[in-house]
Amino acid sequence: MTTSVPDGTETISPPMTWQILTPGTPRSPEWSHSGIAVDPAGTVYWADPAGGAILTRHPAGRPGRIEVPLLEIHGITHEHRAGREALWLADPGFKMRPPRYEPEVRDGTAGRFDLATREFRPLPQPGLPAYAGQPWRPTAVAIAGELVVVADGYGAGLVHFFDRSGHLLTLDGSETGTGFRCPHDLTVLGHGGREHLVVADRGNRRLVSYGLDGAYRHSLTHPSLRSPTGLAVLGETLVVTDLDGALLAVDLDGGRVEEIVAFPAGAKQPGWPNLERPGATVRPELTVGTLNSPHGVAAGPDGSLYLTEWVIGGREIRLTPAHDRHPTPDRRFP
Repeated sequence: MTTSVPDGTETISPPMTWQILTPGTPRSPEWSHSGIAVDPAGTVYWADPAGGAILTRHPAGRPGRIEVPLLEIHGITHEHRAGREALWLADPGFKMRPPRYEPEVRDGTAGRFDLATREFRPLPQPGLPAYAGQPWRPTAVAIAGELVVVADGYGAGLVHFFDRSGHLLTLDGSETGTGFRCPHDLTVLGHGGREHLVVADRGNRRLVSYGLDGAYRHSLTHPSLRSPTGLAVLGETLVVTDLDGALLAVDLDGGRVEEIVAFPAGAKQPGWPNLERPGATVRPELTVGTLNSPHGVAAGPDGSLYLTEWVIGGREIRLTPAHDRHPTPDRRFP
């Protein structure tokens, strides 16, 4: 999506105003590490910071809760197919638990959660030599028709292609000249036969593009891609959360990156993304208009963007198109 501004320059992102989703969980001692998704009706889905459940918010304001048999709901992708709605979920199998924020560990998994039957069907872990010495720690799922792509961002650092019959192929990034280092998120960009897969290769500070057949297209590095973490598609624009504190709009083919929400000024506080106090790790003070540690991102049907933050108690934010770039007061959604 490209728009013109009065001085003749171009911007690849619309101006946005700032809102906070409620009910959030800022008083929870649990460390949120959530993805986020929005369905075509505008219902928003994100993870309970304690794990084991998805929180929902209907456009009319009704909150909800869906129990799921997972530990850490890190990646969430909504699917509407043949009249059935589902969430594709990725659980890396570990969660930092209070009060000392030490990890609870289980087997990782990724699969399809049917919203009607509440049944979770996991994909098989690929039987590859890489998993002889590395765990299966999925972080994200992308879908395109019959194709399902899973990022094993926290395990072997691989990207796996599946169809409904099983595993098809695996990418390790070596075809780019550099192997993946935490392929953290995935999305499918384009339409009308021009779809391609984008990988947020966070450890290498780059975005990598592939055809849906797995053929390498190109990579993008940029000074503003410090820690690319979450991906969403808004129109024809790729939207990227950078864990260092920014929300970015990216023209992948043109190599342009624009800040929708700018990186915060100054150094990170001790204990970032949380705050270290004597004898304790606590939630930091979070301010409107500044991102602390943006993680998941999704685009809504009205052009809004929805974000989660990787922080104790979590924070879920809605950015809506507006006529200026200045954050509004801390209004609540809806």
